Amino acid sequence: MPKTINIALIDDHRMFLDGLREVINSLSPDYTCQSYASPRHAISEIENGRIFDLIVSDFVMEEMNGIALILALKARQCNVPVLIVSGIDTLPPVEKVLQNGAMGFVPKSAPTEVLAKAIGTALKGNVFLPPELWSVIEKSPSSPRVPTPQTGSDEAGLIGPRQIEVLKLVAEGYSNKRISDVLAISENTVKTHIKQIFRQLNVTRRTACVSKAQSLGLLD
Repeated sequence: MPKTINIALIDDHRMFLDGLREVINSLSPDYTCQSYASPRHAISEIENGRIFDLIVSDFVMEEMNGIALILALKARQCNVPVLIVSGIDTLPPVEKVLQNGAMGFVPKSAPTEVLAKAIGTALKGNVFLPPELWSVIEKSPSSPRVPTPQTGSDEAGLIGPRQIEVLKLVAEGYSNKRISDVLAISENTVKTHIKQIFRQLNVTRRTACVSKAQSLGLLD
């Protein structure tokens, strides 16, 4: 039986919020959306036990912006992936939201199929950006993209900012339990990140993972 995927939508523009809910509901019968015009209302419901598999939030909002939302969730030890959807697609906000732990950034001008791919990617624990934004981000030294040639090999892929943090602690020899304590996330989340890193780098052991990461410049 298919699992219902609960998605929180946050945007202080009600018309866009209603439209976004309709679009996402049309993407899959498994998606169930709850709309919030107030980020604080969404946070309050999460604090009270509301469980979401994904949060899709606007970046610029009067009450708090997307980065403040992500930080507020982190402070409450909420590890729900956050996908930012915004009319702003220039370098500073895109890079900043990724550095603060967002799982992707989708311009509001993007077609529906891009949003569908972004949601699917974020739900799998991977970072998503449209190709035109990667071409800008990858020029930054803090880029979360794995710098591999476009050869279609198994090594090609994306490693998110949080996974980079986990990777660096793995390189320091930290155990899963210690990484969990340092990053204030569960051991299961650590294991998930490490499994994803292994898959992206096409390795099966920590030593090989660290060696490959060093060769790709991910530990610089």
